[in-house]
Amino acid sequence: MTNNYNDFRVTMNASAPGQVSTALGKGAVASASRQASELAIQVLQDGGNAFDAAFATAFSLCIYQPQAGNLGGGGYLLFQEKGGRPKVFNYREQAPRGASREAFLLPNGSLDPDKTAFGPTSVCVPGTVKAFFELQKRYGNLQAKDLLLAVARRAREGAVITQYEADCLNRLAPKLAASPEARRIYVRAEPYKAGDILPNPTLAKPLTLLAQEGEQAFYRGRIAEQIVTDLQANGGFMAAEDLADYALREVDPIHVDIAGRQVWTVPPEGGGALLLEILSILDREAFRRWEYGSPEYHHHLAQASKLAFIDRMDYLGDIPPGPAYQRLFTRENTDRLFGLIDPSRDTPTEALVARCRVPKVAGKNTTHFAILDAEGNAVSNSYTMNLRYGSKWAVAGAGFLLNGSIDSFSFIEGKENYFGVIGSAPNLFAPGKRPASNMAPVLVTSGGAVEMLLGTPGGPTIPTSLANILLASLLHEVPPETSVRASRLHHQAWPDVLSHEPGFDRPELLAALAGMGYTLKDKQELISDIQGVFRRGDQYLAVSDYRREGQALATPT
Repeated sequence: MTNNYNDFRVTMNASAPGQVSTALGKGAVASASRQASELAIQVLQDGGNAFDAAFATAFSLCIYQPQAGNLGGGGYLLFQEKGGRPKVFNYREQAPRGASREAFLLPNGSLDPDKTAFGPTSVCVPGTVKAFFELQKRYGNLQAKDLLLAVARRAREGAVITQYEADCLNRLAPKLAASPEARRIYVRAEPYKAGDILPNPTLAKPLTLLAQEGEQAFYRGRIAEQIVTDLQANGGFMAAEDLADYALREVDPIHVDIAGRQVWTVPPEGGGALLLEILSILDREAFRRWEYGSPEYHHHLAQASKLAFIDRMDYLGDIPPGPAYQRLFTRENTDRLFGLIDPSRDTPTEALVARCRVPKVAGKNTTHFAILDAEGNAVSNSYTMNLRYGSKWAVAGAGFLLNGSIDSFSFIEGKENYFGVIGSAPNLFAPGKRPASNMAPVLVTSGGAVEMLLGTPGGPTIPTSLANILLASLLHEVPPETSVRASRLHHQAWPDVLSHEPGFDRPELLAALAGMGYTLKDKQELISDIQGVFRRGDQYLAVSDYRREGQALATPT
């Protein structure tokens, strides 16, 4: 399978920003799929809580948003039980023990992206099924069997295709066609169009088996046998022992205090530390003086983002908890970093590297949903298969796609991956290791009560997009409906360009930033897809981004 990463980006036509979806109620849901949000609300109305609704939503997105919703991927669950403290389930994918670094290199020593990102060789051990069974078993009100049988029925009925999903399926059909099972389900002679129905009756089989036998069917039973047999017959590295030994990691969330609230997220190897560093650099009166959306606001956000991406080179990977990243949030360190920002000009990345005294370095697909019930239980979940539709490989006879998360590792220091992120030492590939991630689900509390839940897909744009929404809300009191709708910018230090969405609706802002010395670049695709729930008085406002045609819904007030 030959590949050039850029050939498989889903480019977007320039268009004016759309209208975000909002809903107000005692319980609220925001996801990238109208049908998944409807199911979540139905679960809440049938006596389920946020954890039951999250369980149903996670499995249903395998039907309704197959490019990211999954059985065959992994991610991070950030949640809070009413009256408790935030908790994290790390269910990130894990490299097979039988894989070696050399297996992914070409004879000349360069990386072979065909093996790291596409097909059976790119597959890591999935964690999604393990995490959501554990969540629902501990905290849910309903029976997992009943929830899964309802999802299985929906797999047979099929998903209503959005324009965004149609564009993705049409664009990536050549890659999906490489897998016989994926070709049978997702590839058709006539291009997809919005409103088409995409059924997946084969997927109903593993969902029914999970309803009857529980997670063991996936990790030690018949589904495990299907996964291993198919992958090994086609050159993959996963063994039965890899699935059987996969373990959920329960870790403590990390947080910072911003404007009297506590912003909670996930520690490395997740991207939460990167997000918290951006927030901590800008949490000061000098930044609050700049009007939200002004050139100075975006300039400071871009500079703080560059500084945080430079620091991530030293710590982001599958590492033990410790001071390697927690020191980044200290007032002493963030005062120093804020002092490096020229208030009127872009400082080139390499100049910032020199001033930060770190070694000089040469040189997606995720979805999020947020659910809050009337009792105050909250779930903020980000999960992925890496790139759209993961490895593009579906398990024979099972109807679900597998991740392509080997590509999330670094193989060569200084070499960029699909997202343009530079490879770093903490994230170098090793068997049994979990790859670094930019995923950063967020939960904001005040006095122990949930104020906000939010997250987004987007690779390295995840922390910068979330920082923008949080800064707008916490420091500038901008309603989320306004900040989510606004056109987006992104900077990740390398390459040293300020990216903007196509059809950016404020040319005067771009001109002002160019005047500050920034090199601007049209990203040729929309940036991120915010899904969030925000307190609004004694109710909650669900907000779903327009960029992937998501849906916010709420229970009656």
